[in-house]
Amino acid sequence: MQSSNRVVVVGAGVFGCAAAYYLAKRGAAVTVIERDDFSAHASSNNPGNLNPIHGAPTALLPLSLTSFELHRELADNLADLGCPSYERQPVSRVLVAFDEQDSLHLHEAEQAFVGMEGFSCSRLEGNAVRHLDPRISHKVRTALLISGNMSINSALFHQALADGAAGLGARFVRDEVTALERDNNVITAARTRDRLFPCDQLVLATGPWISQAEKWLGVVQEVKPVKGEMLRIALPGAPLTYDFTRGMISLYRRGLNECWIGVTKDQVGFDETPSTGGRRHLLQAAMEIMPCVADAQVLDHRAALRPMTPDGLPLAGRVPGWRNCYLANGGGIKGMLLCSGIGTAIADLIFDGETAIPMPMPISLQ
Repeated sequence: MQSSNRVVVVGAGVFGCAAAYYLAKRGAAVTVIERDDFSAHASSNNPGNLNPIHGAPTALLPLSLTSFELHRELADNLADLGCPSYERQPVSRVLVAFDEQDSLHLHEAEQAFVGMEGFSCSRLEGNAVRHLDPRISHKVRTALLISGNMSINSALFHQALADGAAGLGARFVRDEVTALERDNNVITAARTRDRLFPCDQLVLATGPWISQAEKWLGVVQEVKPVKGEMLRIALPGAPLTYDFTRGMISLYRRGLNECWIGVTKDQVGFDETPSTGGRRHLLQAAMEIMPCVADAQVLDHRAALRPMTPDGLPLAGRVPGWRNCYLANGGGIKGMLLCSGIGTAIADLIFDGETAIPMPMPISLQ
């Protein structure tokens, strides 16, 4: 990268946009190629949680915590570039337990926070939880109150990240990459239906749509599409002041008097259609936590595909056997959080050949 700095990024989800932003910030001439509507997929359709500890595999914690800190700097830098606010704010979450099995999960979560500076958790009994919000079900026996996390509006953040990259000179092209030009083990250009985009470096951030890239590179990416559905509702009564979670189901406080119910986790191929079954499951599970959900108005129902790996670790780094091709994929349920760390790492690897970002080593890239 001493003199040749044309980088093509394939995919404009948060991983692709973050890579474009950090590369452009370091002076690369970046072109991002995206075939679909910018806000069509998971990067703009998720709860927007920045929670680096809860639900993170142990091997992911160093990257999660580093990415969390990088988000602070990123928010300031995007604001300096004139990007609009994306509702970044502190959020406290209450993990609720109905039975012994739930209580076991609470204990595991509690242990994960031991010694974590900047975060705290405390036990609550059922009545104390209902003091936080009297609408909480009397089935709740105990709970864990977690503080220190942040939340963002995912769609606004996704747009701000793209705007920030564009403000630094990156260009975004709506087109589909159909082939890669190569010279031995070097990618020389990305070809679309009508154009050729010469490049010195290539970043593949295609999410779960990996089949073409696997054929082009001869490398298997262990990434599967996992469908997540969410509901946006208007709750009766006062706005939520906490997020409430039991297992996979959460009520997330967002907006003035709205909340999101999420999330499902289904392997149904590439079907992104919101389903009647998903809606029913989300409402029933949320009513278990907060019975007044039965009287809520459903404002929106969304579904999106998250790129998941078997071990929950992202695929990020230089592709084995290729001198100038990099992957940024597999963010799963932590994609909004990890994009800052992954984007920084990709830029470091391309410019410096190494990175100080504590990257886990997934099996697929060993």
